[in-house]
Amino acid sequence: MSRDDCATIRTTGRTLLTIDAFIENVHFRMRWTPAWMAGWKALAANISDIAAAGGAPKAALVSLELPPSLRISWMREFYAGLLACGRRFGVGVAGGNLARGARVACHVALTGEAPARRVGRDGIRPGDLLAVTGTFGGSAAGLESLRRGWHGGAAADAIWRHRLPTPRVEAGMALAPFVSAMIDVSDGLVHEARLLAAESRVALVLVPGAVPVHPAARALALRLGRDPVRLALESGEEYELLAAIPRARWAAAARAAARILLPLTAVGEAGPRMRPHPRGGSSVPPPVRLAGWHGPVRGFDHFA
Repeated sequence: MSRDDCATIRTTGRTLLTIDAFIENVHFRMRWTPAWMAGWKALAANISDIAAAGGAPKAALVSLELPPSLRISWMREFYAGLLACGRRFGVGVAGGNLARGARVACHVALTGEAPARRVGRDGIRPGDLLAVTGTFGGSAAGLESLRRGWHGGAAADAIWRHRLPTPRVEAGMALAPFVSAMIDVSDGLVHEARLLAAESRVALVLVPGAVPVHPAARALALRLGRDPVRLALESGEEYELLAAIPRARWAAAARAAARILLPLTAVGEAGPRMRPHPRGGSSVPPPVRLAGWHGPVRGFDHFA
């Protein structure tokens, strides 16, 4: 990382750009999150966006606001975690900024190398299968465990999942040639499905019972008084991928996931296209129906 006013980077082909915020008391609590893990997670969230576009993350710019009362050692540990995440996923920190603020706030901008074929949220066609990588519910179970002061056994596994997420970069790149649309799950599986449905203007059907539940979430659900499937549907900060895959490409996509030893699970399908509004256009997003499910399912909303 240079001390120049601007960083100079070399790019080839099309470049992906993303930016995200990681703010104290919104995205993390100081008393629950060691500085090293906070740094890792601040960058991991951005890397996950690049993964959802099927790209390879490349260079980051980091703007950090810190209160003057914060120890210098905290900042060093934060950057150590952020840099460790960068090394793990091939990201270089090209530069950044440091400023005084009322609380810790980290803003990361990230570039990535786009795949040969564009991957967005708007390509779903009726009949496409919906599939997810990995398992769900672990992050929410970890957050609830931290709130209750639980630390052993399944709680320890869930807390690890919540604090140190793994962006699915390899999976995104492997699946990119086969998907019609893809998104990362940062604010809840059903929430992200609604975003896909709105962008593609196609109704979606999710089968809640098919969603793979993280073992720690299943183990902790009874203790929390929660339905493990609901926990999986609503859990944010999972950073798994939700993809729509044409049926003709499903076998190839499943083989690609198997080669990187990551489960790919079919959890639903795309239904009909959204009906146009009687006056023309489309004023409301198409629905996401949960087969056999009763009652609302929430996701995270910053402004709710």
